[in-house]
Amino acid sequence: MTYDGIEIDMLALGNADSILVTQWHGLTCTRVLVDGGNCGSFDDVRGFLRGLGVTRLDHVVCTHPHDDHAGGLVPLVQDRALSIGAVWCHLAQNHLQMSVVDSALRQTSSFNRSRIISESLATTVELFQAANSRMIPIYEPFQGSQIGPLTVAGPSVNYYRELVAQFGDADAIRSTEHLVTTHSTNAQAGLLLQVLAEANKSLEANPQTQPENNSSVILVLPHASGVHLLTGDAGAQALACAANAYGLANCQWMQIPHHGSRRNITQTLIDHFKPNVAFVSAEGSNKHPRRAVVNAFKKTGCSVYSTHYPNKSGLRHSRGTVPQREGYITATALWEADN
Repeated sequence: MTYDGIEIDMLALGNADSILVTQWHGLTCTRVLVDGGNCGSFDDVRGFLRGLGVTRLDHVVCTHPHDDHAGGLVPLVQDRALSIGAVWCHLAQNHLQMSVVDSALRQTSSFNRSRIISESLATTVELFQAANSRMIPIYEPFQGSQIGPLTVAGPSVNYYRELVAQFGDADAIRSTEHLVTTHSTNAQAGLLLQVLAEANKSLEANPQTQPENNSSVILVLPHASGVHLLTGDAGAQALACAANAYGLANCQWMQIPHHGSRRNITQTLIDHFKPNVAFVSAEGSNKHPRRAVVNAFKKTGCSVYSTHYPNKSGLRHSRGTVPQREGYITATALWEADN
């Protein structure tokens, strides 16, 4: 049998992202790994790839350099047992005057935002060095780039530069300190009331998120069944820019951004994307995913699935003809669990 379909695998890594996109062409395929979870996720990601018999990734994409997306990519790219065709990662240092950034970070060294920016820049350098040491080509994923079967819908070069310019602005760093959040350690995946907390809160009309999140690579995977949209941790402003550039209405499948955070999506955007199916990578706490976000997607008729529910296992979505997998069962949607 030959194959002509697509597969999207979202790994269960708590509040961390790693997604394998596979497009089949007969008996061969193109594989794109989008993010690699955090530093402690390497064994899980590598084990998943081994379980599928994957020895080559045609492309590896770092959506943005926060640890829960990029941390696991560094040891993955260093693993010489895995063949990699190309690495796609924004290199902020190419768009900044680093002496200005260093000055701003020194002035704001007591702020969490300063620490996060410093760590993000360092992770980018580590990933670049890992790829460079193996002579793997490195490209920056800006709007219009083609990454295998995926098209980059955002960010544009100009929008990205606007975002990272804030790294060199001490006042901007101080003013975004309130956007720093910590993940809850109270995960209770078996209790739906915890999973879908804060029932009375609605979505904000203009939520704000960190510049690094808004710089996330937004990817579009076309298929005869409809658009498939990968969002990373992109915020409402970044998603609106991508929607304006590419339309993206009435998706077949969509990744809910930033583990279901209320700071990354609006009802207007959800109504525009209106996916049939939505996946979210989340630990199942009172913040991830937010009940308001899940309910907003459900209100459009979307079936919502989370990696934490009901048993913290990965999620697989496929369209067209793809190889069968042993041991996989039908996932339980949060919609079904809530009714």
